[in-house]
Amino acid sequence: MKKILVNPNFVYILAFILPFIVYALQWSTLYPKLTTNLVLFYVFTFAVCLILGINIQYTKPFNYKAINISSNNVATLIVVYVLYFIEVIYSHGLPILNVISGSFEYDEYAFGIPVLHTFLISFNTFYAIYLFHQYISTHKIKMIWLFLVALVPFILLVTRSSILHVLLGSFFVFLFSRPSISYKIVIKSIFGIIFILFMFGILGDIRSNSEDPTYIARASGATDEFLDSSVPKQFYWSYLYIASPVANLQNNINYTTVPGGNYKDLVLNEFLPTFLTKFLIPTQEKSFYQINPFLNVGTIYVYSFGYLRWKGLFLMFFYFIAVINFYYYFVIKSDTYKVTGLAILLNIIVFANFHNTIAYSVISVQLIYPIIFSMIKYIKNSRIPKVHV
Repeated sequence: MKKILVNPNFVYILAFILPFIVYALQWSTLYPKLTTNLVLFYVFTFAVCLILGINIQYTKPFNYKAINISSNNVATLIVVYVLYFIEVIYSHGLPILNVISGSFEYDEYAFGIPVLHTFLISFNTFYAIYLFHQYISTHKIKMIWLFLVALVPFILLVTRSSILHVLLGSFFVFLFSRPSISYKIVIKSIFGIIFILFMFGILGDIRSNSEDPTYIARASGATDEFLDSSVPKQFYWSYLYIASPVANLQNNINYTTVPGGNYKDLVLNEFLPTFLTKFLIPTQEKSFYQINPFLNVGTIYVYSFGYLRWKGLFLMFFYFIAVINFYYYFVIKSDTYKVTGLAILLNIIVFANFHNTIAYSVISVQLIYPIIFSMIKYIKNSRIPKVHV
């Protein structure tokens, strides 16, 4: 089991097959029937990843390595907090206070200094996972406290996605550190996931301000079979969010009859992080054929299909899988940062089920920090004179 979870190609297969399993429950009438072409496309990607994964398993297998506590942790967190404080002054407020006052409206551009905010959030995410790796390596209580300190900004900024990235990345680090993944851990993880999905539904019901737990299910086309079943209706929220990206992708395949862009559009909008492309092309609001106004995610592939239809899908897959494998071969050379780097890489693969994690700068930029810090450490070590006896 562990050999599967430390191999990015195998994780792609597991992550991208899950929505199809959930889709098969057929709890909603909104979801279109999956076409043979889409299923065959995914089968093709799984076959390619299986071959690449087996190759990695025999040529460059991942080996976990414990690390020492960094002497720069406190200083690094102080700098991070100072930068956040500057952003609070720049933005004239703090999102958590807006939530308390009832005036909060989510807008990713409403808080922070442009460009700086992208790097600050991404670095904070990277460093929180790195701190957790230090805790797992040493089991020092002070590292847990520093890890929690690194999470506080995400709570104050109400960035739930960043919290999810840190928690999932830390869970990956925990799994990497285990000599083997026993059935007991698997069973506990399954029950833990089921509990989290149930609580996710509870929170969704609270946010919907409805006393009827079937309100969202009825509003989003839940089948009579599901409504009459004994399945707790809170699980419908997870069904919506896990399976709707594939439903939206299928919906676009059904309604996109001609390419809506060209190769340049594909490269600039889907292959490159947005913090780069915003200096190259005007910022435009992208859209696709949604099955429902509030279900607005469509996997890493949805916009690619809109630009070049099936050619866009295949080009996006080959580019994505090339980035994944190139990064894996590069980052595992670092003894200190390979665990954090791989955890971030697996996050990017998992969340690609919902949106383009390569184009989304806050996520993709996280990949550069393990590389940069590894290069800095290598340069420092190379400057230390060797003592000849």
